[in-house]
Amino acid sequence: MQIWQRLWENWRVRSVRQSWGLALTGRSGALVGLSRDPRGLVQVHVSTVLVISPGASLVDPYWVTQTLQEAGRSVGGQTHSLVVGLDTPDVVMGSLMGAVDATSNDWVAEVQLEVSQALHLPPDEVNFDFEVDALGTGLVRQIHWAGCARSKVAAVQKGVNDAGWRLSSVEPAMHGAKRAAKALVGGLPSLIQQAPQDWQFRWHPIDEHLSLDQEGMAMVREAGLLQEALASPAGPRLVACGLALKAWS
Repeated sequence: MQIWQRLWENWRVRSVRQSWGLALTGRSGALVGLSRDPRGLVQVHVSTVLVISPGASLVDPYWVTQTLQEAGRSVGGQTHSLVVGLDTPDVVMGSLMGAVDATSNDWVAEVQLEVSQALHLPPDEVNFDFEVDALGTGLVRQIHWAGCARSKVAAVQKGVNDAGWRLSSVEPAMHGAKRAAKALVGGLPSLIQQAPQDWQFRWHPIDEHLSLDQEGMAMVREAGLLQEALASPAGPRLVACGLALKAWS
């Protein structure tokens, strides 16, 4: 089974003081470095918007290496750990629903097939990850999956390694965006009120206790605000922050 870069599971979360996120979205991207303070807040210490030249690829190893080497020279220090986020069309996402037997691997192969069909690639040429949600009682489950071409992950890995950095994981950019939105102090409306270098994030986001109706309305409202944020100039940096926050999730 080709699992999607689950290297973050080896992190010692409590010892992580700094973390980096590289968002590769559309024709631009962002590199953000976060630091955790004793108050339990995470602050931005480096925030850079990246613009790629026409005809080039965001996952080109040479471009990734150059970007990280330049950032590394400005901050110095030890080898930096990095979470990279990819966006469509480099990454695909979807879901399946059905009876899932936890003792069987048949459904895992089904997820792999879904990813390969979405990417129009053979199953052994894709990397994927998934999350299984229970739907009430019994064996019925909803499986949320994401995947990309193994060649894309290999290109990112090469670019990061050649820069002297360490790739901790690769994930969909939307995952990072949602993580950042949930942890952002002041919520998404504060994005237009603060410069990116002034953003702060909670190390442990607070979950509000809402009724089902309130929760549904909140989800719709947050989804709209998130789409607006991602479409704004701050969008790539918000994603990069969420990727870096994975060190403490």
